[in-house]
Amino acid sequence: MLKKYLLISAAVASSFACYSAETLPDPLLEERGIIIKDATHFDWIRLNSGEWLKGELVSLYDKEVEFDSDILDTLMIDREDIYMIISDRHHTVRFNDGNELSGTLNISGGYVKVGEQDAKYRYRDLVSIAPSVESELSAWTVKLSMGADLARGNTDQTEYSVKADIKRRTASSRFLSEILGYRTTSDDQVTKNNIRANGTFDWFYTQKMYYRPIFFEYYRDPFQNIANKYTVGAGVGYYVIDTDKTEWDFTAGPAYQKTQFDTVAAGEDKSNSSMSWFISTNYELEITKKIDFSLNYRYLTASSDAGGDSQYALAAFEFEITDDIDFDVSLVWDYLADPIADENGVVPEKEDYKMIFALGIDL
Repeated sequence: MLKKYLLISAAVASSFACYSAETLPDPLLEERGIIIKDATHFDWIRLNSGEWLKGELVSLYDKEVEFDSDILDTLMIDREDIYMIISDRHHTVRFNDGNELSGTLNISGGYVKVGEQDAKYRYRDLVSIAPSVESELSAWTVKLSMGADLARGNTDQTEYSVKADIKRRTASSRFLSEILGYRTTSDDQVTKNNIRANGTFDWFYTQKMYYRPIFFEYYRDPFQNIANKYTVGAGVGYYVIDTDKTEWDFTAGPAYQKTQFDTVAAGEDKSNSSMSWFISTNYELEITKKIDFSLNYRYLTASSDAGGDSQYALAAFEFEITDDIDFDVSLVWDYLADPIADENGVVPEKEDYKMIFALGIDL
């Protein structure tokens, strides 16, 4: 009986797949005609639950649709929860074969139609919808996180951290930037003081493969005897996993690194530069609607004169308190294979760990 059921299911699926984009019926055409009265001034979304939303379609990226409603304000909707999108405004749409189309937008019955073109794509092949010109600011997202820990008594200690995440996403590219600063004082003595700022620009060739024409990083940590470290590189990346709940990608390529030291022993160079290679990975998991986990890791080769190979990892849990406020718990790990001794011959520790608790605000 099970075998018979599977054969029937396979036959049904096969016949369904044989429908062309032009002949596949939409069972909700009648409902659509009743609900939508004005598609010129408003965009419309029909959810799988049967609910209709009226407002402005801002963008689709990272498997989320940003929709602005006059009553409900800005909504972030998982694309898997959307059945229909109707918009008579101009949009730029990108598909996983790298093709970009511009025009009005009609998503219905599992297919995407852009403008007056006859070609239709499957909804699952849709990668992104770029923001319209009037919604350019929506392509940018900024999150600021701040944490502080004060202790008074036998020991006066103050710890604080500041983190900024800046992102810009379009139909075919993304810009990511992160700034992390950390400082600790104990009895008026600074015991930790470092800053790391990096940025990447990626251009998507397909849904899974992208080029990184440039990435940069600035790092400073006097307690590792690093006054300034500059890194510039380029690479190629690939998504190993890219689902609605999980993303995991790798990037690798060449880089150039220059390091300036705070102090060095007599006769030693105060700076060093060399070519190197890097490999990095980013992992993101939506555990629940309110809890996200992310892991960023990078390995960078370098000569021993520049401090040797370095590794950096940041693991973070984000707990959503409100739509705009998160509570973040992060663990940061820095490793330098061959720290350079200072003028007194003291060699810094190879590893540094930091646990950060902070409140994050989405701007």
